[in-house]
Amino acid sequence: MMEIMIRSSSYEEKRKGAIAWLRVCIVKILTQLPPRIAQAVFLAFSGKDGDTFTVFRNVTTWKALEVMYAFPERQVRGKTNLSGKLWWNLLDNAKSIRNRLFLVKNELAKVIQKLANQKESIRILSIGSGSARSVLETIASFNGTSRRVEALLIDIDPSAIEFSKNLARQLKINGCTARLTGNFFRLERDAAEFNPDIIELVGLLDYLTDKQAIVLLGKIHRILAIKGYVITGNITPNIEAPFVTKGINWPMIYRTPEELRNLLVKAGFSTKNVRIEQEPLGIHMVAIAQKLPNP
Repeated sequence: MMEIMIRSSSYEEKRKGAIAWLRVCIVKILTQLPPRIAQAVFLAFSGKDGDTFTVFRNVTTWKALEVMYAFPERQVRGKTNLSGKLWWNLLDNAKSIRNRLFLVKNELAKVIQKLANQKESIRILSIGSGSARSVLETIASFNGTSRRVEALLIDIDPSAIEFSKNLARQLKINGCTARLTGNFFRLERDAAEFNPDIIELVGLLDYLTDKQAIVLLGKIHRILAIKGYVITGNITPNIEAPFVTKGINWPMIYRTPEELRNLLVKAGFSTKNVRIEQEPLGIHMVAIAQKLPNP
């Protein structure tokens, strides 16, 4: 049976009593709205520089995710408007994005520590890296230690590459290379020489069909070093999904933990070496799979 772990300690984003029941009622109403009305409701009171308009204009991109990552800090500083405060506190999808960031960083750190006992240098490949915040902040947490961690970030968006380069400089990370790619399916050509110990692709499978996901994960399995790890994930079915699709215009492919595990197994990973964790709100899950030598 697949092992699924749900951890709640250290997460900031959780449901709160009576507010949770009220949220469910509101969400059920929102999911029944026609697309145009749902979008109008989502964008109301935002303004062209507001959070919700920025997300709506940049759906599926790192820019939209960064708005939600940084929301708690901006709210404390009074740098968000009424629309942002409403939606990012109401929607569990926004909260779960921040939980996913915490979860990915936690799992990356654990894998790096495991491999550091076996290798002098750890190489991380991030596919569809976006802002690469999870990878870069994790690497930065090892600054000043004896662990040497290098990263290769690849994305099809030039603005994502530029952002991640700037973030790496801010975090004082030297062993980081960012590369623009036109096709994630050319990994064997673009990244095989890097010989990664860890491959991270969280957020990319949400937009790939099962067939595409298996092809990509198969290529990942081939270029991943023996005893290396892949860290990936997927959004799960949830009651907010219809509104996210219609109101925010953010379509995704939703999968259950079992479906995500099956993709990894069909790509070449052994069932017993796949572990899946979910953040406390149960909307995002992260899979950690190790590639071991054939028996």
